[in-house]
Parts: sequence; C-alpha cells; structure tokens
Amino acid sequence: MPRTFAFALACFIALPITAESAPRKQRPAPERASPNQPAQEQDEFRSCDVAVRDFVQGQKEATALPVKEVKVDGLRMTLNFIHPYGESGDTPPNLAFTRGETVEERRSALNEAKQRIRTLAEAVKSGAVWYVIALRKGNAASVPPDESGPFASAVVMASIENRCITVSQYDTIALNSLSDELRRLLGERGREASPADNSTIPPPS
Repeated sequence: MPRTFAFALACFIALPITAESAPRKQRPAPERASPNQPAQEQDEFRSCDVAVRDFVQGQKEATALPVKEVKVDGLRMTLNFIHPYGESGDTPPNLAFTRGETVEERRSALNEAKQRIRTLAEAVKSGAVWYVIALRKGNAASVPPDESGPFASAVVMASIENRCITVSQYDTIALNSLSDELRRLLGERGREASPADNSTIPPPS
C-alpha cells in the first residue's frame, strides 16, 4: 500500500531593507566569469537531481517519468499522478486537517492542504514533478502470496521553489498492476513456459 508523506513547502522570509546612515563605501566590482569557464547546465530534474538519481542508484531496471497531470479528489483528499505509461493510483487520504481541536483549526489546516495541492498542480504544469520507479528483487511482505519474483517501488518527487519535495512513496507495487509498456521499459520480460508446462504433450512415436 502506498503511504503518503506530508510534503512541506518552502517559505520566503522578506528581509527589511534599511537605509545606511553613513556614506556607502565604494565596493569592488564583481569578478567577471572567465570566457573559458563553462556555464552551469540546468539539470533536467532541477533541484531533485540528486534525489532522483539516489533512488535509482545501482538499478538498471529503473526510470523517471514526468508527471503529466495530477487528479485530485477534493472530497476524499487523495491524489493520483498520471505519467506517460499509466498512473500511480490513489494515495491514502490526507487527514491531517482532522487533528485540530476546533472547527476553525480544522478548516485552517484544510485550507493549507488545498493550497499545497494547488502549488503541486502548478509544479506539474511546469514539468517539475516526476514518478520515479524501479524494479526490486525478491518478494515483498505486502505483495499477495500468488505474486512471486520481482516487484517495484516508486516515489513522486517535485521541485518546488528550488527544493526537492517527496510527495508520495509506494513501497511495494505488484508488476501486474503496471502497463505492459512500462514493464517493458523497466526490462521486465514475460515468463517463459517451463518444461513442466509441456509434460502433457505425448512424445512422438
């Protein structure tokens, strides 16, 4: 089952600008960059450049897909992230607003949660949210008993105000819940028929 981590949004603190009473001293001119110095290249994953690569570290069967849309169920407070090969599925409901002691506190927390969702939706529109998925070897405890072999895990990361936010995490994903295209992209091959499957065919006389 996916579990959602509350994601914090960065806040800017405006610093007041005070006039200097004393005359300003002449400051040295800033150093100009050398013409031979290469310009810093903008990474495709922006502020999530390290986090995305850390998640797939050592995994050949992994990929990072851009999130094209986020479906919001405002009544149940769930999210569903749409990527080019399918969707993440609904996250558990965000019930943080129910912790307030009064209706006013709960309503304030609810409005904050809705504002975070709007900020996340804007990040999706700007191409700053990714669904990062990788195959894992072995069996996971939460995968049904009839599912054997590898499974997948995934995270949704967003670059918001120059910070990398982990929006949601999916620890164990059964491979049969993924589209065929995504499974092929991850390098998962269909199971070949075992010799036992052909044991009912009589040998030639």
